[in-house]
Amino acid sequence: MLLYIMLLSAATIFFGHILPLVWIIIGIGTVFLSFYYFSRLSIKWANLPERIFRKRIFWTALWIRVGYVFASYVFFLIMTDIPFEFDTADARMYHHHSIRFAKGILEGNFDIPSLIYFQKLASWGIVIVMGFVYSVFFDSIIAFRLVNALLGAWACVLIYDIARRSFDLNAARISAVMAVVAPPLIYYCGLHLKEAIILFMVVFFINVGDRLLKERRLMLRDLALLIIAASVMLFFRNALAVALIISFMASVLLMSGRVSQPSRRIMAGFVLVSMLVVFINLDLVQESRQESLFYFGVRDVQLEHQMQMYAQRGNVLATHATRSIFAPLAFIGPLPTLVDTQQENIIMLAGSMFYRNVFVFFTLFALYYMIKQRQWHSHILLLAVFFSWLFILANSGYALQDRFHLILMPIVIILSGYGISMAGKKAMGNFNLYLLFLGSLIFAWNWFKLAGRGWL
Repeated sequence: MLLYIMLLSAATIFFGHILPLVWIIIGIGTVFLSFYYFSRLSIKWANLPERIFRKRIFWTALWIRVGYVFASYVFFLIMTDIPFEFDTADARMYHHHSIRFAKGILEGNFDIPSLIYFQKLASWGIVIVMGFVYSVFFDSIIAFRLVNALLGAWACVLIYDIARRSFDLNAARISAVMAVVAPPLIYYCGLHLKEAIILFMVVFFINVGDRLLKERRLMLRDLALLIIAASVMLFFRNALAVALIISFMASVLLMSGRVSQPSRRIMAGFVLVSMLVVFINLDLVQESRQESLFYFGVRDVQLEHQMQMYAQRGNVLATHATRSIFAPLAFIGPLPTLVDTQQENIIMLAGSMFYRNVFVFFTLFALYYMIKQRQWHSHILLLAVFFSWLFILANSGYALQDRFHLILMPIVIILSGYGISMAGKKAMGNFNLYLLFLGSLIFAWNWFKLAGRGWL
């Protein structure tokens, strides 16, 4: 909390371009409330019985998210005159397309492809979900965001289940509390974007895949759910669907025999590959398959194009960004903007980004500990999803965009919970050094934001 206030003060003194008061209050409030309640609830809930703890996770997470949905709705109305974020494009587009989808459903037209006006398959999913919600709740914006809140609360319980299966009870409970109050997981519940649904689906996929590999009995239900989750992801984000499939196959090949029987992994892998081969040859997903292959094939061009676009928007220094810069920065995640760059959506997320930045240290510590203790084979699914998506981000130019980093946040939370549970005095000493490094990095980032625009 103190570091955030010091950085905000330093950025104001050295750079000028002072943030409007509303963003200062939101940033400090986000940091204070998230870290304070993470600390308080971790202690308060430490000795709760399992059944009560799981209920406490869900209901607390739900009420926080429901409260935020209504608060953000009113806030955006006051600030923008519409219940959408600043400079919105995708959100309003999804909204209007979903209204037309819902109208078609209510008129008795259930020919789904004819009701969708997007050419890209990866945009179909959000319109279908939002459209069906609109058809039931009379085009209600609040209703869709409450669905996001419900999925977000469920995701917190799944995060606990994954951590409980992977690590000890203490680590799992720390991870669960961290997820309940995590601003990155709360923020997108109040938006008309597909990120909240994607986040739930990623956590759902990891939970089912982890259970499938580690439980004693091979459950055909879990195998079917895994295939459905990967298939549905093609309708939301193609490259992520590919990353999830590759990650599960890596787990089949590399997971330790101490936690997963080889025969189970072979059977699950064979069935999954067979059914996915059948699926990707359907006419419906030909475009999605081609787009994913194109994406991976031109990643150098993607990165260069994205940086040129940023330069045209105002930051001329963006053209100097390379993969060697993006790769390590992608690990730490988007850095908070603490000066007024007239990017309201980004500035609003300053406290949320800082929350993630801080806990990355414990993710690193957990990775170090797992490698040192030779435990990484037991957690290969988590690690494979994490690093495969990091690779995609670093090669796409989206390494510092919060929307795309949201996918990694549940894994950061799970690994951080384990890291915190294993951290001793030496690790906490290194944590203080990391905070100094993080502060320097954030300070440099804000200089970069202003210098690239010629505002210094």
